[in-house]
Amino acid sequence: MLLALVVAIAACTAGAPPSPAPVALGVLKIGILVPFTESAIDSDIGASQRRAADLYLKLKGGSLAGREVQLVYNDESSLEASINTARIKQFLTDDHVAILLGGAGDPAAYQLRDAAEAAKVVYIDTNATANALTRGRKSTYAFRAAPSAWQLSEPLGEYEAKAGRRDFYVVAGDDPFGVDSAAAFADGLAKNGGRVTGRSTVPAKSGADWAKVVAAIKAQPTKNVFAAVITDDAEGLVTAWGAAGMTSAGYQLAGPGQLTDYQVLKTTKQAAAGATTTYPWSTEIDNAENKTFSEEFKKAYKDDETGQPLPPDGYAALMWNTMRALDEALKVTKGVTANTDALIAALEGVSFTGPAGAFAFDKATHSATQDVYVRAVRSSGGALVNAIVDKIGSVKDPGQ
Repeated sequence: MLLALVVAIAACTAGAPPSPAPVALGVLKIGILVPFTESAIDSDIGASQRRAADLYLKLKGGSLAGREVQLVYNDESSLEASINTARIKQFLTDDHVAILLGGAGDPAAYQLRDAAEAAKVVYIDTNATANALTRGRKSTYAFRAAPSAWQLSEPLGEYEAKAGRRDFYVVAGDDPFGVDSAAAFADGLAKNGGRVTGRSTVPAKSGADWAKVVAAIKAQPTKNVFAAVITDDAEGLVTAWGAAGMTSAGYQLAGPGQLTDYQVLKTTKQAAAGATTTYPWSTEIDNAENKTFSEEFKKAYKDDETGQPLPPDGYAALMWNTMRALDEALKVTKGVTANTDALIAALEGVSFTGPAGAFAFDKATHSATQDVYVRAVRSSGGALVNAIVDKIGSVKDPGQ
């Protein structure tokens, strides 16, 4: 009987079809649209994000979740939408990328979102802040690892008014970042009895006469000033602020974190001292992930002007979180991206501790839920840093 059983099992085994071999996954191509050449507007953002993405992938041995990855870059234009259209098309039709990242500016982010939806691939915003990107005409295929303007400015308004600084003069660019940030800040102020007493709207990224803008601020009585400007505009405003002696005259400057990012502090030096900002990251966050991120970044890159180790900035931190989120999602899908619905579900379930603490995507809005840090520009170790003053935990964009 035993012999007959063995023979029967052998016969069944011999007749069964062999198990299919696992399908070998090819190289995963990820298209990243950011401005990184010297001639591009906001090239500081793109260059920093490119460094972060390259470094993350290098430290992972060139793979995410065990699948070999190639990062394909194109230079973003903030002036010509047609250039971005052509470059996104190149990503999808010539380079055959499976995932889109980037969007330093809001217009490019909208283009990436719409192209991703049409092609049914995932897009993750790595910097653009326009609230509408994941509200109203939102897309199932779009996620944002970057904070919305609301996430940066509404909590700051609440915080400042609660601290007793209720009257503010507002300076903002006429772009979505400036408009959205100013409106959100005013709403936050109002929740704790604050108000906007006056405002200056400047043409964004056009070389405003910042000395004239600051003179107008100094000519009015409100001492608290909220400014929603970035990169060259932030450098211009803060430089003029210092030259006019605003701090010694009793004026206090506040704004979203981009106002005092690394390049701004490097350029404006002591003019930025004392400014208060909110952002979901700082070099001064004391956790193991942030130490590793900062140390590896400094090892990998040098400052072009000083030759010293280059510290990461907020833009790099946003891209680092993006790469980590992708890595975690691809672990769930075992590196497979062809099933876009499965990849979207995996991203919706992502949760990890990054350089700034807890990170997760809100399933309903696809915006990142992150801690927002209240920071003050102070001297530390011979350099200016965004020192942590307070933390506003788990800030989620309302999605409407």
